Amino acid sequence: MALAIHTRYHGPTDTKGARISATCRRINITHRVYVPFAHELDCVSRHHAAARALIEREMAWAQKWDDTTMRFAGETLDGNGYVFAYGAEAV
Repeated sequence: MALAIHTRYHGPTDTKGARISATCRRINITHRVYVPFAHELDCVSRHHAAARALIEREMAWAQKWDDTTMRFAGETLDGNGYVFAYGAEAV
């Protein structure tokens, strides 16, 4: 089974710095994490790091991280994020 992971940029506020969220739904449960904006990375790598954090923190069924099963799928329609596919069937 492959997952679609949606990432989104959130600009800074008065109380929080810029961050990126990664979200996916699995078995009718929404999983979401927020990671700090990594200024040292390029744009897609920042969002990839957020998608990776989602898998590592929220998906207990993912026994170990396997970078070969994460694929970049493309930019979202609003231009504020990206979509990644994760799973054995991700191509």
